[in-house]
Amino acid sequence: MDYISFGKGNKWLILIPGLSINRIRGHALQMSFMYRQFARKYKVLMFDRRDHLTPSYSIGQMADELYSALRKLGIYKIDVVGVSEGGMIAQKLAINQPDIVHKLVLAVTISEPNNTSLKLKYKQFAVLAVTISEPNNTSNTTIKQWISLAKNNQLKELVWDSFQRSYSTHYIHKHHHLLKLLATITKVKEVDRFIILAQAILNFNVAAQLTKIKCPVFVIGAQQDQVLSVEGTKTIAKILHAPLYIYPHYGHAVYIEAKDFNQRIYNFLMS
Repeated sequence: MDYISFGKGNKWLILIPGLSINRIRGHALQMSFMYRQFARKYKVLMFDRRDHLTPSYSIGQMADELYSALRKLGIYKIDVVGVSEGGMIAQKLAINQPDIVHKLVLAVTISEPNNTSLKLKYKQFAVLAVTISEPNNTSNTTIKQWISLAKNNQLKELVWDSFQRSYSTHYIHKHHHLLKLLATITKVKEVDRFIILAQAILNFNVAAQLTKIKCPVFVIGAQQDQVLSVEGTKTIAKILHAPLYIYPHYGHAVYIEAKDFNQRIYNFLMS
């Protein structure tokens, strides 16, 4: 399992990235620059998924392996930031190992691919039922589309579709030619690995276990999220009674577009 390490602080911050067509290997300088704001207060670790994956690989296994890696490194208390699929891993880690997580940030993520079962599950509780949004199939549609494109070896289409769904309309319009070029030249080297990691999202469901999370949680969403939708983010915040901030003009890649994204996380972690 590869990981990136940087920072000189006296506390540990674990960054868990989302589903990607590439690994974090070779991106240490880029990531340490992107998250340099945390380096003074924290020793920062960013973990990839393990090297060799099996078709049934699950979010739960990812969380268990991350916990094993932390124990191997002698780390027993952490703050965690999980983005997208990384947020799913973070949820499972906080559910299974509540003593190790001090503070938790969940950004543009979900607790299950489809809110329908969550609403039915809690329909007997009238107050909660009216707060949960209508069923949303955005995540299922998106992930199944990406898996289909990957299986059919339509890799340029996969990259372009991920750009279109991830970035805001304004960003795509402004950087259209650059994104088109990137979609053309970007190489998807490990297609089978991508499919396995994407499938894990479709099989993920911890909605009924969320109340096992006992640490302070901050939830961040994006109104234009066309990958997982903003509704799943809102649902997590409602169940956990956690503070929630929704970016009105950004999409799933809000962590790249919003200039104050890291600052909001930093303020929460330091509070």
